Parts: sequence; C-alpha cells; structure tokens
Amino acid sequence: MASFLIKGTVWMVAYTYGFISLVLYGLLTARLGLFFKKPTEKDHLELQLAHDRLWNLSKDYAGLSHYFLTLPTGFKFHFLSNDVPNSKEALASSKPLVIFIHGFPDSWAVWRHIASNPDLQNSATLVAIDMPGYGGTQGVKKYNGTNVLENMAQLIINLRIQYGVDSATETSKKRTIIVAHDWGCVVAMRLAAEAPSLADRFLLSNGPLMSLISSNIRRMLSAARKMLNDAWNSPLNSRVPLRQAWQTLAPLRYQLKMSGYIFVMQLPVPFSRFFLTGGNQAFMKMIHIGSHGSAKPTPEDLANSMASSMGPSLEESKTQTADGETYPNTVRFDSKFANVMNLAGYYRDGASVSYWKKSRETVIALDKLTNGKEPQGANGALKAPSTIFWGKKDIALHTAICLDGMSDFIPKNSQVVLLPKSGHFTPIELESRVALTMAIQWAIAGEQGDIGAALSKSSVEVIAQK
Repeated sequence: MASFLIKGTVWMVAYTYGFISLVLYGLLTARLGLFFKKPTEKDHLELQLAHDRLWNLSKDYAGLSHYFLTLPTGFKFHFLSNDVPNSKEALASSKPLVIFIHGFPDSWAVWRHIASNPDLQNSATLVAIDMPGYGGTQGVKKYNGTNVLENMAQLIINLRIQYGVDSATETSKKRTIIVAHDWGCVVAMRLAAEAPSLADRFLLSNGPLMSLISSNIRRMLSAARKMLNDAWNSPLNSRVPLRQAWQTLAPLRYQLKMSGYIFVMQLPVPFSRFFLTGGNQAFMKMIHIGSHGSAKPTPEDLANSMASSMGPSLEESKTQTADGETYPNTVRFDSKFANVMNLAGYYRDGASVSYWKKSRETVIALDKLTNGKEPQGANGALKAPSTIFWGKKDIALHTAICLDGMSDFIPKNSQVVLLPKSGHFTPIELESRVALTMAIQWAIAGEQGDIGAALSKSSVEVIAQK
C-alpha cells in the first residue's frame, strides 16, 4: 500500500509539473511571437521545397542518395549515402564507414551540412540514417530499450556487411565510425556500453550518459543531505550549511527547470501532441530557430529544419528510389506532423534506461565481431573508444550533471572536448560543425596523432583524455 501511494504521489507531481510546463512553454512561444503567427504563402512554398529537397526519393541531396535496408525481421530503415550499398564497388572499397545518428526532433537531415562535405565523401562511405519512428523509417509499438536498440544494432550489423566491413569469412576489414547527437547520442552511448564492437570509434555530441547522470545526481543529493543534517543538528549555525546545500543542488534545479518538456511528454497523448504541434508548430519553430545558435536562420534554413522534423509529406510518399523502393507503409502522411508521437515515444517509453533484451541473432553477430572477447568495464560505462563533444552553451543539459566524472566512464583512447562557442545543436552550429568534421577526418585517417592537434584550427578544449 505504501509503495502504491509513493508511486501515485510521484506521478501526480510529475503530471502537475508537466501541465505547468505546458502552460509556461505556451506563454514563452507567445511572447516570442510564434504561437499565433500563421505561416505565409512564402513559408508554405519554402516548406514544400524543403520537403522535396530532403524527402523526394528520386532525387539526390548534395551527393547523397536515398536507400532502404530491410532487416530479416521485416523492419525497414531509411538512410542516405554517397555509396550504393551491397554494390561491387562498396564491397571492394577500402574507405571507412561513417554512420550518422540524429537526435530529437530531427532526422538524417540534421547532418546535411557535414555529410555533404566533398572531402568526407571522397575519403569515406557516409550513411545518415533515420532512427525508428523518425523521418522515413518504420516505427515500433513501444520505444523501449529492446525495440530501439535491437533494431539499431541490427541496422549497423547489416550496414557493416553491405558496405564491406564484414563478410562471411572476415570481420572489421575497414574502420567503422559512429557519429551521434542528442537522442542519437543516448542510443549510441548505450551501444558503446552494451555492444562496443559495432564501431572502432564513437564520436558523441551533447547527449547524456544516463549512468553518469544517475551517479552525479546521487552524489549531489547525498552531499546536500549531509549539509541539511548539519543544519538540523546545529540550528544556531545552520545558515552556512543551508546555503551550501542550496548551492550544491543548483545544477539539479537548473536541469529540472530546463527539462520541463520531458514532463510534458509524459502527459496524455492529446496534451503531448498539442505541445509538439499546436500554436502553428510554435514549440518546434522555437527549437529550430535556437538550433542555429547566434546565427539567424534564413527562411530556407528554417524550412529545412522543420521539414527534417516532419518527415516526408504526401507528395514525397509517391516517389521511389532508383531500385523501386518506397517509404514503409507504417509512415503516415496525413498531416504535417503525422508521426510526431513516435518522437515523443522515446521519452514516454524509457528508451534511454529500460533493459535491452538482445535477440539470439544479435548476440551471435556481436560475438563474431569480438571473437568471443567482450571488452570489460563497469556497467553503464562506455567500452569502445569514444570522443565526446560538448557545446558549453547548451541550455537543455547542465554541463556539471552530464560531464562531471566522465573520465571514470570512458575507456582508454577516449576524450572529452569542449566547444566554447556552441550550444546544443552541434551538427547545425558553425563552430561545432567545423570541429566535428575535423574529428571525423581524424577518425577516417586512422586517428593519427593527438585529437587536440587535429582540432587545433578550431576553438576547442580537450578537458579529459585517456
């Protein structure tokens, strides 16, 4: 009975904070002039052009073509690449494989600036995917750890085969690099911790490592509790420990304030859907305007970002790739944000923390990649060489909660790199785009020399290195 009351109280508090946050975000977007601003004819045209640029299966985007990969389970992924999967050229090529994984609320297109780089395309096979439920990829019923990670792991295993990294007789014939941001970073961190053999290097940007966050929160709460006990035991001298406790909890207070949208995502579907799409898509527009950092997005920039979140429209659903593939029939096209609750599902269904029950096929494939010798390390820690990039101006995630103690959670040959001029959306902002591109080039070239030297032409700071 006590457990039931505790859970009920927690849900009541979470729902209350979610409703309060919903109102506050509405007021914020209204103050910014977004909530009541209806799109003009020019806005509609820009969005239509952006949809055609990003989602027309018959057209290339800056050297990248549309492809689909259907897993043995029947699950269908959409991705773009500069090389044809399973072709003789791809199988025989010695070029490394670079896989880009996007975050919320984007799609493959958040990488459009980096993946269209001619130097990268000449030196590597680039693959920019849509995660399950995003863009042109099939959705799942629940976005829990098993459904998301199982499909993502199987996708990477099959991409490695179709681009000649592995074959029936050999594995890891060339390098594989995974580049991830935000929710893609969360998923990639889980892969680096639970299936590290999938890639030789993980380049991870502005996404939380949940095991580290949990550790930091427990540490802060424990320290604050001791200070409060000191205040309780010595009321006459309580001022100092009370102030210290308040200061110790400052990162948690900030994170709770900036994470209000996560609580809104837990509300009943009509409220979550209205939050994400109501008021002329005000919340999404606010995100995408802010994603460009200090730079003001052009109408084309904003249209590309919005179309990236919306996915293919009804017009693009009629197109097909050169080999006759079309979007999965589970992708809906009946409204601008028809599939938006798939995006919310990652928050609602616990994809970041829920258990990943690996299938027999995945276990066998991963075991083959490691020759039966799985890398060792603490639960929740990254076990594959990783480079973590962090935009210091990120307002969604507090640096102290997400980075303090990271050196204990990364393996040998790993680094943490700070980007002083960048915010959360590192694939979009100029400084971070340059740094990420340099890092990818460094990884492609076999990681020759120190990464700090490789990034010397950009304004970064390497704060942790093993």
